[in-house]
This record gives sequence, structure tokens and C-alpha cells, in this order.
Amino acid sequence: MAEPYITLVSSFPYLPPFEQADRSPITRLRLEQRLHNLDTDEARQLAKAEALVSWRMSLAKPKTDAEMVLRSRAAMQDISQPALRAFIEFRIDQQVILAGLRQRNASADASVLEPISGASRWVRHIATHWGDPNFKLAAVYPWIAEARSYLDGNNACALDSLLMRVIWQRLGHIAESNKFGFEAVFAFVFKWDILQAWLARDAAQAKSRFQDLIKEIKNDS
Repeated sequence: MAEPYITLVSSFPYLPPFEQADRSPITRLRLEQRLHNLDTDEARQLAKAEALVSWRMSLAKPKTDAEMVLRSRAAMQDISQPALRAFIEFRIDQQVILAGLRQRNASADASVLEPISGASRWVRHIATHWGDPNFKLAAVYPWIAEARSYLDGNNACALDSLLMRVIWQRLGHIAESNKFGFEAVFAFVFKWDILQAWLARDAAQAKSRFQDLIKEIKNDS
């Protein structure tokens, strides 16, 4: 197996499990500087993938489901690297399953999935098995039952942690498949993205808790 990125991968710092991290070991600027060593075409494909399935893509999120489908189809036409394509498909599948769970919780029927029918191979399957608690996908995606329980309990924090952990573990397996190839590079980038999203979320929560504390002190005084 080709190992074209030994120097690049060796330059990456250790990424601690995101739930245990209190800071990022590398800034985006430093990461970008290292990624300049990527093959031009693989760098382009990675950028397309990040724009499509990054955890921190809030500013670039499509406004409608139809736009999301069009964007994903267009991006996938430009992404030929097999492992990266497979990861994107896995990530989109996760998003579609979660959308199905949310919509069903809101008492919607399966027709609500029609606008995203081209986004994932599972859309028709989910619609067909709308009445099954796990859409008859528990054997393929064991995390669905746990995600459903967090949705039922309105536990957004636990749900985020679960979904990120599923992707983090997936990326770990991808990196191991080719430790000094493109797989290891994009696995690191998407793990870094998860870590940043987690730290940003925790920072926002910490700020909110601090503000609540200040209000309590003012009200007591």
C-alpha cells in the first residue's frame, strides 16, 4: 500500500479523545500549513468534503433539503478517492437517519423525506420501515436506539456526544487502514473538526452558565 504522506502524518500532533480535551493541540492555520504538502487533487477533494460534511459548516449549511441534495450530488461528482467517498456517504447516512428520527418524533409521516430522496441510499428504506423504532437499521447502525432515547429525552448534549463518537471511531478505523496515506490525513482533519466543534460547544455552554450565575448573584443582592 502506498504511503505518500509519511512526513505529513508524522507532523500531526496527538489528538486526545474529544470528550477529554480542554484545548486543541493545533490551530487551523498550522494545520493548513501542513496540508500544503497534499497532492493538489487530493487537497481539492478534501476541501469539497469539508464543505459538505464538516461539523462546523454552519455558515455554509444549505437553506433547504432540496439544496442539500443538489450540493451533495455535485460534490460527490468531484470526489473520486474511494475512502473519502465512503466516509462522506457514511456521514450523510447518519444525518438522514437522524432527520428521520427527528421528523417522526414531531409526528410527521414518511412523506416528509421526499425532498431528500436522493441524498442517501437509506431514504426509501427508512420510509418503508417508518413504523419500526430503528427503521430496521439497528444491525447496520447500532447507535440508532441510543440516539432515539436521547431524542425522546430531549438530551441534545448526549446526542451530540454519541454522534461525534460514532464518527470519531469510524475515522480511527479509516486512519488505521493506511497509516501514512491520504486516509490518515483526512481522518486527522475530520477528527480535528469534531474536536473544535466540541470545544466550541462547551465554551458556549460555559459562557451561558457563567452568565446565569451572574444573574443569580445580581438577583440575590
